[in-house]
Amino acid sequence: TLPQCSGIHHFKDGWSKLSQVSRTERKQMAKVVLGCLVSKVPNDVLTCHKALLDFVYLAQYPSCDNDTLEYMEAALTLFHKHKEVFISQGIQDHFNVLKFHSLLHYIECIKQYGTTDNYNMEAF
Repeated sequence: TLPQCSGIHHFKDGWSKLSQVSRTERKQMAKVVLGCLVSKVPNDVLTCHKALLDFVYLAQYPSCDNDTLEYMEAALTLFHKHKEVFISQGIQDHFNVLKFHSLLHYIECIKQYGTTDNYNMEAF
């Protein structure tokens, strides 16, 4: 269990007892899950998780410049480079998942349209 700290929601009964998760709770989980995984999962899993978190947080910026888009591309590339660990560990059968596929187009849409009005990464 994690000690309580300021600014972090404490799930006293753990996450597995939750039947529904709000956007706020999901964001609170994202703040601590990477630290919880250290030394519990293979390093490639940590790398993938960190890369996806980096991508999501960068995607939430109110505006993006070329540097931000390059950081997003680097994070996505890092995830794809290491994602096979989920298959080799038996965690996932495949990555034919619409949300993962849509990430491939996210950066290009920002470059083309300059806005992310119709995209919402807040839920992560």
